[in-house]
Amino acid sequence: MNRRVPKMTYLIAIGVLAIAVSANSKPLPNFHRENSAVTQGGFDPKSYYRLTTQWQGDGKSLDVVNDGKNNNRLVLADTGNFTGQYWKFTPVGGGYYRLTTEWQGNGKSLDVVNDGQGNNQLILAKTGKFTGQYWEITPWGNGYYRLTTQWQGVGKSLDVVNDGQGNDQLILADTAEVSGQYWKITKVK
Repeated sequence: MNRRVPKMTYLIAIGVLAIAVSANSKPLPNFHRENSAVTQGGFDPKSYYRLTTQWQGDGKSLDVVNDGKNNNRLVLADTGNFTGQYWKFTPVGGGYYRLTTEWQGNGKSLDVVNDGQGNNQLILAKTGKFTGQYWEITPWGNGYYRLTTQWQGVGKSLDVVNDGQGNDQLILADTAEVSGQYWKITKVK
């Protein structure tokens, strides 16, 4: 159903919002490239980090399923002391990073499946010179970051499927202002 808002109601709402914002306004953080992780010294390539979302909080971390098969499927799992939840950020040039886990080592990297269908499924794949393995980490304010690939660009971001079931599956989704795309990156060791 397509409902139109009367023009007068729309203009009144805009005016009320403008008054409320100006009364409580704070300067917005500067999200320009000069404040990116790269120019701020970046991530220590010898350290490991935990990735959690604003949506699920610190209780759920980016993890690799240890199923004894391919050990390459990614989920948002209960946070714990697991090497599949410890991620290393290795600079690959041009402001991009390769993401690997302590568990799988440098031989497998966070990647996007290039299957010609959705091109949005994430796995831990054999490390190579693939733009789906080159991640840009952009500060988004309040300690959160947006993760995008060189291959898909800023129009697709690392996200968690909000399906009302497990809410733990990861995809590369259309970039939007949603808390599943805001990642906190915390140094763990």
